[in-house]
Amino acid sequence: MKRNNMYSLLFASVLVISATASISASAGMAKRKVKPVTRYNTTETAAATQASTQSEEKNTKEKNIVADNGVYHLSENSKYRPYLWKNADGSAPDYKAYVFEPKAFNGHTVFVDPGHGDNNAPEANQKREKYYPVDDSLLKSMNTSMVGSKAYGVGVEARDSKNVYDKTETEPEFSLKVALKLKDLLINKGYRVVMSRTDFNQNISNGARSAIAGETSDIMVSIHSNTGKNSGTLSFYPGDNDYISGDTYPGYTSIMGLTKSNIELSKKLATNMENNITMTTGLKNKGTHSAVIRIFSYSSIPTCLVEVGFADNADDAKILSTKKDAIATSMANAIDQYFNK
Repeated sequence: MKRNNMYSLLFASVLVISATASISASAGMAKRKVKPVTRYNTTETAAATQASTQSEEKNTKEKNIVADNGVYHLSENSKYRPYLWKNADGSAPDYKAYVFEPKAFNGHTVFVDPGHGDNNAPEANQKREKYYPVDDSLLKSMNTSMVGSKAYGVGVEARDSKNVYDKTETEPEFSLKVALKLKDLLINKGYRVVMSRTDFNQNISNGARSAIAGETSDIMVSIHSNTGKNSGTLSFYPGDNDYISGDTYPGYTSIMGLTKSNIELSKKLATNMENNITMTTGLKNKGTHSAVIRIFSYSSIPTCLVEVGFADNADDAKILSTKKDAIATSMANAIDQYFNK
């Protein structure tokens, strides 16, 4: 009887301890569910953050990309294919990009686009890509002239003017050198990187760059240098007001299917780029602006275009030539800030 009583007491004690631990754990969870946290510069509950995180994880899983020896090919059922640049015989080229995996993936994929490319490529010389990837009948509210016989342009503009500092480097060369440095920095931080080109002899249309980015990546950054007898850094995100031309195109973003969230996140990314580049390099901050350009028209993810500096301005040109490491580092920091790293 004494031994039985001892066992009974021990069993009852275990039950009491278990119940107490369970109540404490539940109370702790209840407290965490209402604890305010900051995410993308907004305050929300942990429960909302968890739901948002799960959504992001789902989106990342949906973009588990299948690469062929490090090369990704645009899906055959892409809605953009009918409007993308075509060969002279009407056939589609191989729309492809290049995938680089980190040793330890942090869950985010960045599409790094070195602006422009090989000036001798047919994409840079033949007008076979639609400016807006929709039927012309949907563009009436925009009051654009880019319809009918004017609806198509070159796949990507040629750029062959030289940086006035060293008088050797063109914009496609500058953008690729910076992009390759940025790629290495991001991989070391755990990002998967997808690039539109990795060599000076490559080119791909602007629309194809964005179409592939939408299938593979979480964000897209397009790297450029500028000309125009001015100075400083400019960054752009999609919007109906086009800073570049000074015109307004009513309904542009909605017609292109760009959501309010997409626009806000694109602006956040562009602002991060603008601030980090100018603070790091000493380039003049010329602001973040909305624009109507083709990489936005074919975009389905947060996207920004950065004109790092003016290659025809002596002071800017020197920075573009001599501070590529600093430029790439500032871009990597901007991307970390975007993802709250």
